[in-house]
Amino acid sequence: MRSTMTHTTDSSPVPLTTVFHEYVAATMDEDGFAIPHALVLDASGGMTIAALNLEAGQAYAFMLKLWADGATEMIFALDRYALPGQHTTLGDLLAGFHFTRAAAPRPFIIEYQYEPRIVQPINWENPFWTNALYSEFSQILASRHGIDLGRTHN
Repeated sequence: MRSTMTHTTDSSPVPLTTVFHEYVAATMDEDGFAIPHALVLDASGGMTIAALNLEAGQAYAFMLKLWADGATEMIFALDRYALPGQHTTLGDLLAGFHFTRAAAPRPFIIEYQYEPRIVQPINWENPFWTNALYSEFSQILASRHGIDLGRTHN
């Protein structure tokens, strides 16, 4: 069954990226992240936690709908695995985007390992995953919304 689930909480003065990283570190299990999550802030400062029990294209579509509905900031990532040549040090990672109204969406990864437990800081600069995520996002926009970004990200 494919679904999303949301839960709204009070706003937090801690940056959303920090809250997301702490949430990721607290919810990892031996299988990684069976259901990836997203954190979304609305105009009143309320935070919604969304469980993205969806395929990648559906997860992007769901997040883009939240953005279109007025989210002011959001961060989400999907569980991925790394291969040689991807500028990573661990085999598993979360790869996603951070959206704010003040700037273009920023791709990132969080590498992790269950045993021994390692959750690396958010990496905004991985060249392989930055390009891969922009490419994936561009394909979603083109296929679902007819939007062609018409540029390559390096």
